[in-house]
Amino acid sequence: MNKKKIILVAVLSILISVGIRNLDTRLRYNMNLIDYYNYNAGLSAKEQDFLKENLLLVGVYNDPPLAFTNEFNNDNAGITVDYLSQLAIELSNNIHLKAASQEGLLKAIKEDEIDLIAIEKSSRHQDILAYSQPLCVVKGKIAVKANSGIESVSDLDGQTLVALEEDIQDGRIHKYLNGKVNVNIMVVDNMYQCFALVRNNIAIGFIGDDMEAAHYINVTNRGNGYRYLEPELYKKEICLAVKKENTQLLTIINKGILELKKKNLVIQTQKKWLGDFDSHGIDFKQLELAYKIGLSIVVIIAGFSSWNYVITQRVNTKTRELSESKAELRLIIDTLQRGIMVIENDALIVECNDAITNLVGDKREKIIGKDYHDIDVLMPFLNPDNRDRVFNHNNSYYYVTCQLYENNKRLVMIEDYTEKHITERRLRQESKMVAVGQLSAGLAHEIRNPLGLIKSYVYILEKYCTNEISKHAIFVINDSVARINNLIENLLRFSRLSNEETKVVDIRNLVDLILSLEEKNLEKNDIKVTSRVIGNYKGPVVLNEDVVKMILLNLLNNSIDSFAGVDRVQKKIHLEVQIKDTEVLLTIVDNGCGIAKDKLENIFNPFYSTKDSGTGLGLYIISTEIANNDGRINVNSQFGEGTEFNIVLPIKG
Repeated sequence: MNKKKIILVAVLSILISVGIRNLDTRLRYNMNLIDYYNYNAGLSAKEQDFLKENLLLVGVYNDPPLAFTNEFNNDNAGITVDYLSQLAIELSNNIHLKAASQEGLLKAIKEDEIDLIAIEKSSRHQDILAYSQPLCVVKGKIAVKANSGIESVSDLDGQTLVALEEDIQDGRIHKYLNGKVNVNIMVVDNMYQCFALVRNNIAIGFIGDDMEAAHYINVTNRGNGYRYLEPELYKKEICLAVKKENTQLLTIINKGILELKKKNLVIQTQKKWLGDFDSHGIDFKQLELAYKIGLSIVVIIAGFSSWNYVITQRVNTKTRELSESKAELRLIIDTLQRGIMVIENDALIVECNDAITNLVGDKREKIIGKDYHDIDVLMPFLNPDNRDRVFNHNNSYYYVTCQLYENNKRLVMIEDYTEKHITERRLRQESKMVAVGQLSAGLAHEIRNPLGLIKSYVYILEKYCTNEISKHAIFVINDSVARINNLIENLLRFSRLSNEETKVVDIRNLVDLILSLEEKNLEKNDIKVTSRVIGNYKGPVVLNEDVVKMILLNLLNNSIDSFAGVDRVQKKIHLEVQIKDTEVLLTIVDNGCGIAKDKLENIFNPFYSTKDSGTGLGLYIISTEIANNDGRINVNSQFGEGTEFNIVLPIKG
């Protein structure tokens, strides 16, 4: 090889190396090689002195997500604000921000009220401003749903796009679309309105700044739901601008920006605000021909290897994300109270959640793949007659819906409607009882008047009774009057209930008082009562004493009555009060006759009684009073074995 060829190869190698290095610099830092070497040097002593002597004030204007005011704390936030915070650290200088309109900031920099302004690079202000290297590049893009079927701009003909008013005003969008495609553009005020229209299929997509779209998609976690169309409509370079004569400050800023890019802080900041849904990629069509020619086989292999590695990593990442999303979706579905299953070909169970496995009483793996006709437990729920209505099954209520979502698949949802059904029935009953209570009060007072007359005249007639028949008649009348009077007392108590007065209650004395009142009745029925009051509490027990008395007397009398006709070696009632710092727990247990299961759910209903002489108001009244005092009552009973009542009352003080 002669000298000329050697020189030519050397020069060519140098040119290729310089070209590759220049391309690398442009791709990495968005600047040419000359600027890179100029700004790659550290700050000079003179520049450091300048920073020590001057406090930098930077103006920003509202342009989300680049810069905006956080409505919760009124702090400035955004991508550009984060860049400036990092730049302040890099330059060891306290950079302060001033927020104003773009026109106000331009006026302020002209009058030396601020040192810099974060603004789009534009030829309109080049007579007064000098621009730094770009901090970021905003591109005009069209974002559509990933499943919209729109593949290119030409597919948008006759469709509707939505855009922000600020993006329309500068005319860039209309300039790009003019003559290319016929598109209707809806103009709205904010990004949430934009994507709401797209989600509701009112518009096919969004047109405007890609950073604004990416920021919205990132904060709403909808990254997989949208994609950008090619090509880009326009570019906006966001720079820091100084007055044209302030060259020293411009150099300092460019050096700081380069350091941010070298430390990858710019990309990290964008990922923070935009996530992975960012349209900024390498446009290989714009690569210089020399770059393609200069790539050696090694570089090509390395490039393919790197590309394969990146693709593998992305596939692995997406696979992991899909796996995590599937696991999260499975967790959500399994935690639902509704039973959910997918039936294929009107028979085969292909999916179900934990609620179904609990209902069937078998593992999910054994249920999936089976014909539901072979699972007897499911038959009532898949009966077409029971769909879309509340039906009773095994003393519980259910609501079943079935939806066809593919040609051969159905989604079946089984909801346990028992609690809702009972609540709805109770609300209807309570509304009736309000009227019954008002009627009872008036009726009771009206009955008492003639009842008093009957009692008075019976007292007079009693003096004239001389034989056993008349005396027996008087006894029967007095007994009947007493029973009617007792019923009236219950009616009045039902309509009036108790007062709301609370005071400090000595629980131990109250329990002893109740037991002393019932002592003769207990001895008469040969019932042994045990009681205890326990608890480690610090403050006074403030309760509605009338309610506590009513509960204890009513439940104690019910327990005594439960032994009627029951043969027991030993009749026992146990009364226990447990006092805590915030609540009182009352428990009354007996080994009486118990309550049948089919009657248990009705015992708190008014006028429902299992006793021949009962009014059916006792348990209803105390359950109402407990609810009015923010408490709760629960009953457990086995027919023929006994009953246990548990009451919780919150301490008011």
